[in-house]
Amino acid sequence: MIEVLYVPVFSCEGDAPPAFFGATFGTCQEYLDDVADQMRKESFLISYAWIGIMAIAIIGNGLSFYGFGKSSEKMNKRIRDAAFTSLIRQEISYFDVRSIGTITSNLQDDAALVHSFSGEPIRSLFMNLSSLLVGLILSFFYMWPFALLVLAVLPAMGFGAIMEMKMYMGEDESEEDGKENSSGGIVIESLLNIRTVASLAIEKMRAKEYDEALNGESKNIMKENFKKGLAVGSGQLFQMWGMALMFYWGGWLLYKFPDKYTFRAFLISMFALLFR
Repeated sequence: MIEVLYVPVFSCEGDAPPAFFGATFGTCQEYLDDVADQMRKESFLISYAWIGIMAIAIIGNGLSFYGFGKSSEKMNKRIRDAAFTSLIRQEISYFDVRSIGTITSNLQDDAALVHSFSGEPIRSLFMNLSSLLVGLILSFFYMWPFALLVLAVLPAMGFGAIMEMKMYMGEDESEEDGKENSSGGIVIESLLNIRTVASLAIEKMRAKEYDEALNGESKNIMKENFKKGLAVGSGQLFQMWGMALMFYWGGWLLYKFPDKYTFRAFLISMFALLFR
């Protein structure tokens, strides 16, 4: 698709037959018509290929979700049946020290945990491993020196992406929020027990504690903001310089070994690993 979008069309002066990759044409118009026809044919082929890829993706993902979902539901049912069968075989004294609510909660929650682990995580793991394996095979097949560089750079780029996403997804926020002595914890506790606060007339005391908590949390505001900026900046640094190094190395290989590697091989090797 990239080759069709960026196909070279050489200019011709008058009716002089231009040279196009070693081929010559009778007139300039014949040359332009031939290039246009070739681009039209390749465009139709690429369109048909995209339609086939869409159909395969719809069918494949449907079968994947159906297979993993059905197996996960069957496993969940077997766990619930086995747990219930084990419960009804227990002695009466077992239920004297354990409440019915606790038993039913464990029966429901434990099975739900197993169900959540055995469904989507396993499917995602298999999909990622298979796509990574196919990408590695294609990349090494078309341009193995470039694939080796990408494997060396990917961990740094992945670290940069993780640091950047932590900032955007709010994972860098303080874990102290919500605890008893934090400002958020004081707010939650006061609102949940607002009747007690009002009956004891401790509104001013709680407001003072909240103000002190805010002042204590804002002491390291410059340090925290510097860390956040450093995280986002380092993420962009690793990703942008990693991409720059890939294009530099790929261009150097194409320049030094023009008979061994082609631009198509470079694109396939790069896209197979980065956009798998």
